[in-house]
Amino acid sequence: MPRKPTWGTPTRSEHHPPLRRRWQYMVPAGIAAGGVLVLLVAPHFLGARSTLSPGSVTGGHSAIDARCEQCHTTGRGVSNVRCQRCHDPASGGRLTAAAHVLFGSGDPRKAAAAPDLACARCHVEHRGRRESISAVEDLQCARCHFGSLDRHPEVAVLRAAATEAPGLKFGHKKHIEEVMKQQGVSAALSCGSCHVKSRVNRDFEPLGFDQHCASCHAKQGSVGAVDPVPLTDVVDLEGLRTRGVAVAPLTAADFEMSRGKVSRPSVRHRDPWVMFNLEKLRAETDPDGVAAERARLEARIAALDRRLAAATPLASLDRAGLQARSTAIAREGAGAAARLASLASAGDATTGADRLQEVEAAMRAAGDGSAATEVAKLRDEASARGAGPAPLPAADFEARRQEVLSLLDAVAAADPALQPRVEDLRRRIVALVPGENSADLLARVRDQRQAALARLRDELALRDQGVAPPRAALLDADRRDLQRALSDARARLATLADLASATISDAERQRRRETAEVLAASCLKCHLLSGGVLAPVRAARPVLARARFVHEPHLLQADCARCHAGIEKSTLSKDLNFKGIQSCRECHRSFQASQDCRECHLFHPRAVP
Repeated sequence: MPRKPTWGTPTRSEHHPPLRRRWQYMVPAGIAAGGVLVLLVAPHFLGARSTLSPGSVTGGHSAIDARCEQCHTTGRGVSNVRCQRCHDPASGGRLTAAAHVLFGSGDPRKAAAAPDLACARCHVEHRGRRESISAVEDLQCARCHFGSLDRHPEVAVLRAAATEAPGLKFGHKKHIEEVMKQQGVSAALSCGSCHVKSRVNRDFEPLGFDQHCASCHAKQGSVGAVDPVPLTDVVDLEGLRTRGVAVAPLTAADFEMSRGKVSRPSVRHRDPWVMFNLEKLRAETDPDGVAAERARLEARIAALDRRLAAATPLASLDRAGLQARSTAIAREGAGAAARLASLASAGDATTGADRLQEVEAAMRAAGDGSAATEVAKLRDEASARGAGPAPLPAADFEARRQEVLSLLDAVAAADPALQPRVEDLRRRIVALVPGENSADLLARVRDQRQAALARLRDELALRDQGVAPPRAALLDADRRDLQRALSDARARLATLADLASATISDAERQRRRETAEVLAASCLKCHLLSGGVLAPVRAARPVLARARFVHEPHLLQADCARCHAGIEKSTLSKDLNFKGIQSCRECHRSFQASQDCRECHLFHPRAVP
């Protein structure tokens, strides 16, 4: 039956579905989304953080995986101060980008201009338990440096064509020939006679006289004799015992006395009588050199003492200790800022001259006329130059530094109450580098104190939140290195303190220099005499100052001559005998050996300066 048409506006029909409202499904969707959000967030507040975590942290950080706030800062992500809490527990600033620039360039101005890079930029977390957070991609290094080993510059010591001698007269040619003759081995195998693989690490054992040299250079334990020298120039055996010098196994039978002179028919390596008297004669013939060395040692001890004191992990301090350190660092920062402001407001060089005049007056009042004369010379030079002097050349800068350090010794001796102030000045003078002025140094100190203060405030905030400090510091080995360096410096300073310098005539000074040469005659077969003292035997300039190298894996691939070509013809100790970066490129290339920057190079500087 045909449907009857309806004319006009149609009315609602029961068999057509009704139109839905526009926002009908929004409310249930919002309720569902809220439920899902609650399901995700609720476990986070209940302690189950893995729900929102992008992945597991590395195995080394598994102990701190339970509380995100140990690393993450609200609104800022992972901040550097949270990384430093464990990895630089003393807040020394050693792990910053500025420290890296200073470590590489030695230029404080470049370091001050370095950007503040986030640790997380290179050390990426949440990639799994088995991943290494220290495995930094070369792309990060290439942002500032060359991008491949092919573009790696030559090793710095070769690029500079260094010619410093390492304190020893030594040529490989003669020794290799002697080993080949005695042992009947080839030149390639002769190296192992002296360079012995270490049992405790992956490199060689240190070279020592008794193990490597005595078999040829000491006949029945003797390295030579000492011709007669005046008794008035040296200290005899009984004198050494009186001073507490260890003289065993020396006895009176080892000395021959005749006509006011003493001689030794036989001396051993590092003979205590010879070594002590060489130091004594140096103090008498070169008092300025001894005073300069003493000043350097005292400055180094002051710097190491401060660094060791600052190396106390913040974890070992309670809240009162943290607040006390915060107050002290804030005071130091304010003092540096105040001195910086006074330098900026200074109009000319007369202020420095006036202070030198005050020091001169204090020296004269203390009865130290020679020190007062030196200060007067410095004051006159400062007044003559006027404002804005040009930077001193490196050699002149070092000489002037030694003069000032010697003057500080005189100030401390004249008034022991000024010792803390003197130590602070020593640290600042030693920290200066050629071309850097006081304003740059004070700005660096101010920035360091501000960074340390931020660390302390963050630690206090974490303590308030109930976040416990790390159970153990990761840099205990660095603290041991600092303590070892401090002990060595103090032992050397104690040796110099036992040496009394006296005013002698030029003729007496020349005679005692000749006596020193006679005493060291047996030593000078191999050693160098510098400034009246035997030069230390060590590398004149490290070949890899900012990199690490171990011989063991390389010796598995090639013999010594592969990298040290021509060493069998070397006759001088200053010869480097190293091919340079080209020897690295021969093996470290695609599909052979790794070219990763981190395989060799260090980013963060070592703890001991």
